[in-house]
Amino acid sequence: NHIAIRTSYYTGIDETEDSVRVHGLGYLIRELNHEDSLLIVDDVFDSGRSIDAIITTLRQRTRRNMPGDVRVATPWYKPGKNKTDRAPDFYIHQTEAWLVFPHELQGLTPTEVAEGKPGIADIVSRYGS
Repeated sequence: NHIAIRTSYYTGIDETEDSVRVHGLGYLIRELNHEDSLLIVDDVFDSGRSIDAIITTLRQRTRRNMPGDVRVATPWYKPGKNKTDRAPDFYIHQTEAWLVFPHELQGLTPTEVAEGKPGIADIVSRYGS
């Protein structure tokens, strides 16, 4: 099964709330068993606090049903920003730079859109952001 869950923590570039909130765990809490394997995939492993909150919350809520094999995968890993004892089991790239993904436009200036996302800069300038 593939289940989408969500965390909320960042309020802006390098601005965070005090705690990570985890949303959408209901199905996992009901269905996970100790014999299961669980792969958590995130777009970027930055501070590690989101992944840590997910695993901690699952452990608290599933108790004995927490899978014995839990692994983390991400395309982008920022080891210098990691504030936890966790690290991803699988990653493709390491960086310390602020990442802007193709699906993110909010908060970008027209110049940043033109430089970072030239394929959609015309659309944004034509229709607004």
